[in-house]
Amino acid sequence: MIQTEHLSKTYRNGFKAVKDLNLHVNKGDIFGFLGPNGAGKTTTIRMLDGLLEPTAGQVFIDGMDVNKQALEIKRLIGVVPESHGYYDWMTAKEYLQYFNSLFGGNEGDVYLEELLKKVGLREKKNVPVGEFSRGMKQRLGIAKALVNHPKIIFLDEPTLGLDPSGQRDIQQLIREINLNDGITVFITSHLLKDIEVLCNKVSIIKDGILVEQGSIKELQGRYVTAYTILLQTNDNDLALSLIQRLDGISDVSKGERQLVVRLSEGLDANEISTVKRNLAGTVFTAGIDIREMTHKTLSMEDIFFKVTESSQIGREAVL
Repeated sequence: MIQTEHLSKTYRNGFKAVKDLNLHVNKGDIFGFLGPNGAGKTTTIRMLDGLLEPTAGQVFIDGMDVNKQALEIKRLIGVVPESHGYYDWMTAKEYLQYFNSLFGGNEGDVYLEELLKKVGLREKKNVPVGEFSRGMKQRLGIAKALVNHPKIIFLDEPTLGLDPSGQRDIQQLIREINLNDGITVFITSHLLKDIEVLCNKVSIIKDGILVEQGSIKELQGRYVTAYTILLQTNDNDLALSLIQRLDGISDVSKGERQLVVRLSEGLDANEISTVKRNLAGTVFTAGIDIREMTHKTLSMEDIFFKVTESSQIGREAVL
C-alpha cells in the first residue's frame, strides 16, 4: 500500500533530513511512525503525500509513483495535519461541503451528513467551527479527510492536547475507520500510548535513518533483556528474602505493592518455567499466599527509548 525505496531528502543548506529510508506499509495496517524531534518524520510524511520532492529514491502508494502520478494519488489519500487551519466562520456542514467541492463536488449532502454522524458531529452540523472544542475539531478534521473516500489516511499527532476522554474517542474512531471502512492508517505521535493501543506495525527513525521496524510484539521480543515477574503476596518482605536465594533469580526489588523479580539473562523457555515453578513452590511452602503473578512486558515507551538511545541502525525487516 505504501512503499519507499531508498528515500532521501537533502535541503539546500546541505542538511540531510532523511537518509535511504525503506518503509513498507501493508493494506489494512494501522502503522505508527516514530522518532525524536528533528528525526525526519515531517519531511518523510511530506514526501509520502507528495508535498515535497525527494532528493533521491521513490515513493509508491497503491503501486503508483507519487512524483509521477500525483493527481491520482491525491484522490487516494486523506490527511489530518497537526495544525488544521479551520475556517471558524463556517458550520461543520459547510466545512465539509467546501472540501467536497475541491474534489469536484461528487458527494451530496446525504454522504456528508453520514460522515458527520460517523465522527459524532451530526447534531452539530449547523454550529460554527469556531465554537468547537479541540476534540470536536479533530473529529471534524478526520471527517474532512474522508470526504474523497481515501484508501489511506495520514494522521499527525491525532490526540495531542486532548483530555483522556477525547483521546479515547479519537482512538476508537481510528479503529472504526480502519476496521469498518478498510482504510490504511499512518500515524505519527509523540504520545506513545496511542501507538501502543492502536498500531499493529511500527517504524522508528533517528537522525533521518530507519533504526527499527516491526510489530510491537516483535520489538518487545528484541529488546527485552531479561524475563521479569511482578509478584504480589500477603507477605512481600518474607517472600523477598526467600526468592532472592533461588537459582535463576538475578535481582528482587520491592515496589509499592509488589515485588519485581528479574530472572537471569539468557534463560530459555524451559529454564524460565523451572524458575517460576521453584519460585511458586518456595513461597507456598512458607505459607505465603500469592495474590498475583504476572510477566512484565516492555511498553512502547520502553522500546522507543531503548532504540533511540542505542546506536543500532538499518534494520531492513519487511513489515
